[in-house]
Amino acid sequence: MAKMDAHRSLLEALGERGLLEYGAEIMREEVHEILGLEMPEVGTKAEFDSIALQELSAVDYVRNVMLGHGKYLAGTRAGYRILLPSENASQIEQYIGSADKKLSRALKLSRNTPGTAASVGQDQTEARIAMKRHGMSSRRVLGGGKNT
Repeated sequence: MAKMDAHRSLLEALGERGLLEYGAEIMREEVHEILGLEMPEVGTKAEFDSIALQELSAVDYVRNVMLGHGKYLAGTRAGYRILLPSENASQIEQYIGSADKKLSRALKLSRNTPGTAASVGQDQTEARIAMKRHGMSSRRVLGGGKNT
C-alpha cells in the first residue's frame, strides 16, 4: 500500500468506526491493524523504528486533517485521543510556545552569524522575526488566550 493511500485509509477507517469525534480514544493496536503493521516479538531496532515511523507518519497525516476540523489528535500511553474542545486551548498554547522558542533561536542564530551584523539582510531578518512575534502576541490577546 502506497504511503498516501495508507494515510488516507487510516483516516477513512477511523471515521467509519466513529473514532474521529471529540473524546474518542484510538488504541495503538487498532492503528496497526488498519495500516497492516505487525509488531514482531523479536526484531532489530531498525525493524521497530520502521514500524514506529510508518505509524507516526500516518497519524501525523490524520492529525493535520483533524486540525482543519478543530480537533487535535493527542498521543496517549495506549494510543491516541481526540481532545475535547475545552482541551484545545492548552494545545494551542503549546503550539504558540513552540513557535516562540523557534523564533528566539532564529533571532539568536541571525544575530550571531559572522559577517551579517551590519548587513541590510540582517535588519530585515530581525524585523521579520519581530513582526512574527508581535503577530503571535496580538493573536493571543485577541483570541482571549494567556499573554505570557
